[in-house]
Amino acid sequence: MAKSSKRTTLMAPTSYTVAITLTDQTDPNGPNNFNYAPGFLQVHRGDNVKFKCNRPFTITFLYGTPFGNVSEFFSTIMDRASDVGTIDPNAAFQAYHYTVSATDPDGKIHVDGSCPTLVVG
Repeated sequence: MAKSSKRTTLMAPTSYTVAITLTDQTDPNGPNNFNYAPGFLQVHRGDNVKFKCNRPFTITFLYGTPFGNVSEFFSTIMDRASDVGTIDPNAAFQAYHYTVSATDPDGKIHVDGSCPTLVVG
């Protein structure tokens, strides 16, 4: 009688960049709005994610983080990406919401708490 065997396929990690734009007065929807590409990101354990914004920014995961002990990403320089974060191999399979704050050219800080989403699954 033949034994059945299960084969485990390991996927190579994928790298993602979430591009964030704080709009200015040239945007048809007006200044100081946030745009995300993508605003909803599906990832897997072991994947790599970095955030990039056209303005200095901070990303904060308030209610749990898929990045192990890291709950904040930032860059103090325009158009520079954050450090790369790796999805923890033990991250819970769930949705993680984060807030974004970005500084406009006048030095005002704008916050988007409308929950961009990163899903581990």
